[in-house]
Amino acid sequence: MAEVLLLGALLVLPGLLLLRALRVPGRAIASFPAYVPCASLVVLLGSGLAVDLVGPLLGVAQPLRARPLLVGIELCCIALLMAGWRAGPEAAIPWHWPKGHLWRLMPLVMPMLAAVGALRLNNGHGNAVALIAVGACCATLVGALVASPRLDKALLSVILYAVALALSWGFSLRGDLVYGFDIASEYHALQQTILAGIWHTSHVNDAYGALLSVTVLPAELHAVSGVSGLLVFKAVYPAIWAIFPVIVFHLASRVVSDGWAFAAAGITVSQEPLFQQMPGLARQEIAMVLFAVLVAAVLDRNLPRWPQLSLVAAFSLGMAVSHYTTTYFAVVMFAVAFVLQLGVSWFRTIPRFSPSMVVAVVVIGAGAAIWYGLVTRSASNLSQFVSVGSLQGFDLLNGSGSLLARYLQAGSATTISAADYARQVHAYYAAQVPFVHPLPDAAKSVYALRSPSTSSLPARSQFGLSISSGAQLLVEQLVNLVAAVAALCLVLSKRSSTLARQIGLLGLGTLVVLAALRFSGTAAAAYNPERAFVQALVVLAGGLGWSFQTLARAGGRRKLMARVVTVGAVGILVANASGLINDTLGSGADTNLGNSGADYNEFDISAPELAAASWLAREAPPGQLIYADRYASLRLAAIMGNRPGMLSDITPMTLNSEAWIYASRANVTQRSAVSYFDDQNATYAFPFRFLNANYDLTYTNGTSEVYYR
Repeated sequence: MAEVLLLGALLVLPGLLLLRALRVPGRAIASFPAYVPCASLVVLLGSGLAVDLVGPLLGVAQPLRARPLLVGIELCCIALLMAGWRAGPEAAIPWHWPKGHLWRLMPLVMPMLAAVGALRLNNGHGNAVALIAVGACCATLVGALVASPRLDKALLSVILYAVALALSWGFSLRGDLVYGFDIASEYHALQQTILAGIWHTSHVNDAYGALLSVTVLPAELHAVSGVSGLLVFKAVYPAIWAIFPVIVFHLASRVVSDGWAFAAAGITVSQEPLFQQMPGLARQEIAMVLFAVLVAAVLDRNLPRWPQLSLVAAFSLGMAVSHYTTTYFAVVMFAVAFVLQLGVSWFRTIPRFSPSMVVAVVVIGAGAAIWYGLVTRSASNLSQFVSVGSLQGFDLLNGSGSLLARYLQAGSATTISAADYARQVHAYYAAQVPFVHPLPDAAKSVYALRSPSTSSLPARSQFGLSISSGAQLLVEQLVNLVAAVAALCLVLSKRSSTLARQIGLLGLGTLVVLAALRFSGTAAAAYNPERAFVQALVVLAGGLGWSFQTLARAGGRRKLMARVVTVGAVGILVANASGLINDTLGSGADTNLGNSGADYNEFDISAPELAAASWLAREAPPGQLIYADRYASLRLAAIMGNRPGMLSDITPMTLNSEAWIYASRANVTQRSAVSYFDDQNATYAFPFRFLNANYDLTYTNGTSEVYYR
């Protein structure tokens, strides 16, 4: 309980002091409470970085420990308190508890149920509690959407937060370690920071280590509150991330009624990446929340000029040091919107330019250039993107199949057979990896790579599953279309307010980025289009809400149709994305509802797997080759990080004669492996026959093994 209270204080008090020091009016904070925790994140990022850099100059060898960090936070808060001491009465926040406030907190029971359900699944129990939690989320979201005209803004905000947190915890709390792909390497970076007690600025070719959101910030939360670094990533970060749909709701409510703003936020919270992918991307959870509140600050009419510009600069810098791709997306979006606003101002009522937008573009661009280029020297991902782009160009709708199929599958990898994968990867190793020397009998036909013998169970209702998937795809594409048309209408309509027109301009800016990601194979490889769409919904949601409200204004049947369409769309999206449909009609359950499936095998990391990975890290000398497939490599990444000499192709013709081979739970218990090669996914039978004939089993604990010659 003390740790929870300390976390609450860390995420509230510094932000209140910063907002007061910047002279942000209290009415603006009361109308947009997300300013408080996001401002606290900025203060924590700044104070943690300052302590890390100044500490060694004062003789503190390990500044990222509890005492130095606490002193740094206190000094920072005292400075902010003094800076805001003479703030006038307009800085006072008119907080008030809404009537009947206790029952308004009832939706927060859903995250508790989701946490219990995830922990029960981790311990081998059934999914009854998890299923109740997911069902409650879907029913509450749809029910609140139906009743939204009669519910107040506070309750709608709590519902959105509770649903987002419950669905996120259903995934993030699974397993004995962090759940997700990138977060395994992020966790290793965090652990190294915690163990060393210091963060160094130079991170050449180390994008994760250069981000304060996965190093200094979680280390600071861990040291000051006492919460473990693992729990910061598994529970605290998702709790911060759950603010995102609430920000979308409050931002959309500036141009449409609360009921239709809630409908737009409901579509946002129903996006699968929001709670399945984002909790596995710690760096982007923090950056996306700061991006959302940055957009809100840029468009906030309740902020005087200088407090607004100061707040925009603070959020821009916080985002820049938290995640690179979110930052690049933001600077392009604001730059495009700035150019469009300059052009639109000649024939519509809107200022030539917005000072807050100019500050956002300048600070984000300069902050990213300084941080990734001069300070951390970690801009290799951007230089690699430029290099790939110069070689293959725009790569319009790469892939095979019809034009429509390539559009819908943009950013998705294709699947190849085990035999094709073995042939292609062998040719690649022979030409590009000359230091790998296969064993003499690796080419024998008896060891040829084969498809796994295990096959998935048939769906309970293939017809129902197909109907549901088709409906989900249709709704997603309609949302894209409506968002694009609405953004254009907000810009061109003579009746649009200045704020609505600016939201439309930002929406068009995001559509430019989304179009590049959807139509360009080069761009899609750099940023997942699905996650980019979630980021774009920060501004597109306002247009979605406007389109719903415009349809409903016609009254009569059109108003009823608008309500039915939005309720149906949200219901279809959340039922599919949450795994409820798959659990009911499919062959199995998603990881939040079961202990099987591809995502479970890949992302749910068990203690025995970590034990085997830790043993291998101790025994394998530096410089020796270590093989692990796509699933198993996450276990090694969490323990070893991006160690040189890691290879992921476990085939007889690509295994070096002197190498270590790590087998995960999926490899051992299901006797299958997965590799990602040349933008293609391949599933094949794990080559135990070849390994047992040519390598020694040096470690086993029943569910994870290590081989070596």
